[in-house]
Amino acid sequence: MNFRFVRLISDSREDLLKGRAISLDELHSLRERRGEMIAAVDAASSALLGWIGVYPDKDEGGHLFHLAEIDVLHGHREEGIDAALMQEAGKFMQERRVSRLKFGTSPLLTGNAALYVTRFGTRYKWREGIRTPEGRPWPHVSCECDFDDPVARPLDLRMEEVVPRSVIDWEGVRPLPRKKVVYSGPLSVLLPDFTSDSLTEADTRDPSFLPTLYQVFHALFLHGYDFAWFDRLSPSAAPSDGPRCYYIMKRVLAL
Repeated sequence: MNFRFVRLISDSREDLLKGRAISLDELHSLRERRGEMIAAVDAASSALLGWIGVYPDKDEGGHLFHLAEIDVLHGHREEGIDAALMQEAGKFMQERRVSRLKFGTSPLLTGNAALYVTRFGTRYKWREGIRTPEGRPWPHVSCECDFDDPVARPLDLRMEEVVPRSVIDWEGVRPLPRKKVVYSGPLSVLLPDFTSDSLTEADTRDPSFLPTLYQVFHALFLHGYDFAWFDRLSPSAAPSDGPRCYYIMKRVLAL
């Protein structure tokens, strides 16, 4: 699809938002934080397709940007617009000599991981203690995408080793943690493809779903493991009718 980008704040293009999905309040909030909202619009009709919002900050590592939001409208989510928006945000940041973008997500959202980790080399870090509004454990990671220094796929776990080294199996969408896991060397976490909607459905169907997955990732964290990569298995390497998504987990702490 042919689309173009519009910087809504620096180019003063609020007119594009009349009757659209982005609210003016969100735009004004970013403006107050000296941020930018970048829209992807159809090149011919100027119809809104998606957007990304970022704003500046700094931490102990220096200057950075935070991801305020990224979204692509239904009907356009298989067109690569999310990756193009991330790339355009990186260009905007690099114009300001900043390469680090920070945000948070759930490692269960496999579409996010395919975008952030596989496409842009984002580093995921486990966050313990995060809860849903109902007080149940919620798997969550803090993320840092460095456009100048993306993480690369580790070479010490071959694709054919992913299934044998997984700490979890699946019965449909029911997670089955493996017993007597040996926390040594690189491990993996097999996952079905999950969206926000399918996670909600799985959680509604099985109240133990989220707590079980939280414990799987938390046990890896307690044994010194961190996220090293995300990818999808080739059909030949995936179990028959089984999950194809996986994280590679590597020990970063000697216990």
